[in-house]
Amino acid sequence: MKYPVLAALAVAVASLHAADAPKSAAAAIPTPPPAKIVKPLTPDQIKQAWTMLGFSIASQSPMPQVNSQLELTDEEVELFLAGVRQVLRGEKPKFNPDELGEGLNAMIEERVSAKAGKWGKQNEDFLAKIDADKSVTKTASGLRYKILAPGSDVKPTKESTVKCRYEGKTIDGNVFDSTKTRNNEPSEFPLSGVISAWTEGVQLIGVGGKIVLYCPSAIAYGDQGRPPQIPGKSVLEFEVELVEISKAK
Repeated sequence: MKYPVLAALAVAVASLHAADAPKSAAAAIPTPPPAKIVKPLTPDQIKQAWTMLGFSIASQSPMPQVNSQLELTDEEVELFLAGVRQVLRGEKPKFNPDELGEGLNAMIEERVSAKAGKWGKQNEDFLAKIDADKSVTKTASGLRYKILAPGSDVKPTKESTVKCRYEGKTIDGNVFDSTKTRNNEPSEFPLSGVISAWTEGVQLIGVGGKIVLYCPSAIAYGDQGRPPQIPGKSVLEFEVELVEISKAK
């Protein structure tokens, strides 16, 4: 109950000090902030601005996923964009969509299936190449790993919460996640809450240790993947540095 009284007293004392302070006419008039000058865009920049608007909207839509799953040719991209233009202009297709019927779905399913089969074969070949590397160890789960630095003697358990720096990529070199893009600040997470390849692999090193993990899809994101960056059946390669075991039961 005393806190409001103390607060009121503090305000009163501050007011008295302010009243005693010398005042000037200039101090009584607030200075307006300087007007912000916006430089007009050049004709080329105006074109770039419209392109940037389209880029921003498209990048947040399913469009990148469509191209990733179907691997559109240049001609198919132009046909796809023709449909987008019709929507923007409020136009309707110049053909009867009903006539496409189930053929459209069958064509897309065939394209997706063909890509999945080709991608799966590429991932199998990648694992075969890794298995030929004598510096790589394979565990019973199918995890392949290579320890670059063992780190401290104390190692985490699956119940631990850890902080790690890492970079993850698919077999074609596509980096889908990396702490390097976040000022290389380590990420914190429980080992029980990540893919099983990580749960197993990070326990193999101590603080300060570094390890490369080759994770078959069965112990990563499976047949479904995490589109658009991680297709189904993807083998994932991670380089992981264990920075801290921040909590352990």
